[in-house]
Amino acid sequence: MSVVGLALAVVVVLVIVITGGSSPSAGYDVSYPQCSGSYPSSPQFGIVGVNGGLANNANPCLSGELQWARDAPGRKRAKQPALSLYIDTGNPGGHHVADWPSAGTAPAYGACNGLLTNSCSYLYGEQRAAHAYQLVAAIDPVAAKKAAWWLDVELALSWAGTYQLNIAVLQGFLAGLHNAGAAGPIGIYSTGAQWKEITGLTAQTTSTAFNGQLPDWVAGTEATPTQARQDCTSGGFTGVAPTLAQYRIGSLDADLRCATRERL
Repeated sequence: MSVVGLALAVVVVLVIVITGGSSPSAGYDVSYPQCSGSYPSSPQFGIVGVNGGLANNANPCLSGELQWARDAPGRKRAKQPALSLYIDTGNPGGHHVADWPSAGTAPAYGACNGLLTNSCSYLYGEQRAAHAYQLVAAIDPVAAKKAAWWLDVELALSWAGTYQLNIAVLQGFLAGLHNAGAAGPIGIYSTGAQWKEITGLTAQTTSTAFNGQLPDWVAGTEATPTQARQDCTSGGFTGVAPTLAQYRIGSLDADLRCATRERL
């Protein structure tokens, strides 16, 4: 064989090795919008939405989507589990939702009188988080306990008129997951702009409001892979380097595991 022919053969072999493997290259997040279609094939990892768009309802495809994510391999470096979970949040107290608490006592805020107060907001978040936890625990109690949980904090959800009311409800969501039995890390899915508009908090003030650091997952349903890589280095909003950055692949929400984080 000539030198040129040998070189071409080596190139062909390399191409086959690089492109012919079946190892997954992207993580994805799915929820109730994916119920009507097929799930992403060969995900590297999966993040499953527990709710059906609101904190007080359920994703009708939760069981199938949990199985889809459990079958993923996950990542070893940077470490990323096969399955994580996320829940919708919000503070709809002003909208008189049926499950708004009418009584009870919230740590640091006192008694709830059924109105839109810090104490009732906290209890609403606590109760909705416990509800979400039980939805998963009824199907997969190990996942409910050990998986990482993310709180979806976006402007498209219902929010109260003051920062403190919104901080209180999110404190309740965190406490509700912990009290229900979640032992894995809990973080925030949002962007810097949305996080500040909803809570008034920044990377410098978030840890004080929540008595510790919270991981962040940078939202980007219209982002490109290039933008996701940039978000991994500069998109953090809770005071720590981002764990994940979202981007778009066709009609799917994909997620990049940021290399600088090892907590999740």
